Amino acid sequence: MAFGMTFRFPKSTLLAAILVALAALSGPAAAQSDRTGAQKSKAAPKLPMIFYFAKGEDDACGQGCSEWIAAEGHIEADTAQRLRTFLTRVGKRKLPIFFHSPGGNGTTSTVMGRLLREREMTTGVYETIPAGCVGASEQDCRALKQSGQVLPSVLRSIGGCNSACVFALIGGKVRQVPPGARLGVHAPKVVVLRTNGHSSKQVASFKKTKLVELNAQFRRYVQEMKIDVRLFDLLAKVPHEDIHYLSRDEIVRFGIDTRESNEARWMATELVPQQLWTMKFFIEGKGDDRKELRTSVIRLECGGASRTKVSYFRSLGSHETEAGKRTIKLTAGRHSASLSVSGSAFKIDAIENGTSYNLWHAYASYELFEAAAAGEAVEIVEQDPAKATPRITKLSTAGLSQAIAAMRRKVSTRLRLPSGIFAISASLSAMVLP
Repeated sequence: MAFGMTFRFPKSTLLAAILVALAALSGPAAAQSDRTGAQKSKAAPKLPMIFYFAKGEDDACGQGCSEWIAAEGHIEADTAQRLRTFLTRVGKRKLPIFFHSPGGNGTTSTVMGRLLREREMTTGVYETIPAGCVGASEQDCRALKQSGQVLPSVLRSIGGCNSACVFALIGGKVRQVPPGARLGVHAPKVVVLRTNGHSSKQVASFKKTKLVELNAQFRRYVQEMKIDVRLFDLLAKVPHEDIHYLSRDEIVRFGIDTRESNEARWMATELVPQQLWTMKFFIEGKGDDRKELRTSVIRLECGGASRTKVSYFRSLGSHETEAGKRTIKLTAGRHSASLSVSGSAFKIDAIENGTSYNLWHAYASYELFEAAAAGEAVEIVEQDPAKATPRITKLSTAGLSQAIAAMRRKVSTRLRLPSGIFAISASLSAMVLP
């Protein structure tokens, strides 16, 4: 009798969930649309995990980091050995490894984690987008990733690491889970590959005994990696058929990524066909002591030849319910834009489970963000009438210059289209975007 560990694939991809949630027409619709999208989307195919070298612009993967190892796909029985073989090519270089994986074999993932810890590697959760894959078929893209070349790429902070992948991730000496990335956990499951004529009762007994043994091994592994054992206690309570996405508070509390002040780079991404968005995920401290960690999002989209539409999905603390009479504006040097709140608070579980949001929006000139990109920060200035001084959140401009340039090019292309095509495109955007 043989056994294997398996971990459930989520029913929807992270990108699809975020897309549906952020494109919803109103707050309540966002929550409903997220559920509907999850029901309709297809399960990700079980493509075996592959490893490849990627290279981006300066500081693409952190201060002084421009090269990394991409690890994406399903963790199988031989994945750890293939990782070991791949790392021989790395030699003594200190490259980080970034996961984008739905999970897979739990026992294998702990072997991977120990291997990464032995080499004192940095791990993270990002999606790698090779330049050669843009517009290519999935088959051609995968062939490119397996070519052995160092691929010019960009990183997107909306990657996912679920189930067994989390065990591999925590093997890193340093772990990076940027805002927008998701860690999904649930209880393990024993799968009997061959019964060899044993009765169903014998198989059930074997699975129960083996699961107890494996749970004990996984619990010890979590402790060995110096992660709070409450991580395992939590996942063990989540049914294997379900999934729990860790909140930022949990990610910090369990010691997975302890950076309380954390933000992702600005990134330009075309989640909706022909609709380019620039997005910025960042962590805000909420509550009087700012110790409640919540994920917020700024999204920019084309609003015309000279301006962009700004949507600020502002996360709320546990005691916040509505926007109240506060005012919010974005500033960069002498440029600023005042935002208006839209509708009532709503939830977007695709960004962060259980967190409520207010949607603030405005139209702002491209000059505001170009001025910000030329400096070191763009500021969110929030004034609560009940408080004497405004709260100022300074956001890094890393990646903003490239993202705004991409939006400018997109606008120029759209303006060159025949008027009828542009009108249809604009109408569709108005229908699906807030």
